[in-house]
Amino acid sequence: MIRRGVQPQLPASDAELMQRLAAGDIGALGELYDRHQHAVRRFLSRATADAEDVDDLVHGAFLTAVKSAGRYDGRESARPWLIGVAVQLLRRRRRSLGRWLEILGSLKSLRPNSADPRAALPERGELERALSRLSEAKRLTILLAEVEGWSCQELASFFEVPIGTVWTRLHAARRELRKALEPGELP
Repeated sequence: MIRRGVQPQLPASDAELMQRLAAGDIGALGELYDRHQHAVRRFLSRATADAEDVDDLVHGAFLTAVKSAGRYDGRESARPWLIGVAVQLLRRRRRSLGRWLEILGSLKSLRPNSADPRAALPERGELERALSRLSEAKRLTILLAEVEGWSCQELASFFEVPIGTVWTRLHAARRELRKALEPGELP
């Protein structure tokens, strides 16, 4: 029921919500999510076949929106902008996976020759066990460098160590992974 003399409040525009989000109003994120998550999810579902990744990418797009709200261009609908953010996250994920496959491909000489290059790659469980055997510093360094694409300079800054230490950790981590993935090495 509408009271006399009281105007119903119109929903905020996407541009207004992005301004509020940029100012730190996290409630605006909920409104944007309610409005656009279906469209972002639908797009990502078509762009990737991995349903588990879709959820991660959708949430990642909205979390990135929080960080990037101050750079929003003010257009009427935030939907294209949010889908653009999702595309960037998808590209970043594919680059990371590509780097991992490249690393794993370099390890194929440890396996018997096969017509299928994927047969030469270690199974996921083997790789996870080999990674778990690395020290935390080496494991984090190789994952951030090879999967996330961080530069040695970024890693040195993040870990607050000299860049030479990062190079040493990467070299040692790669060597230990190769050794751990040799046939008969893992328990």
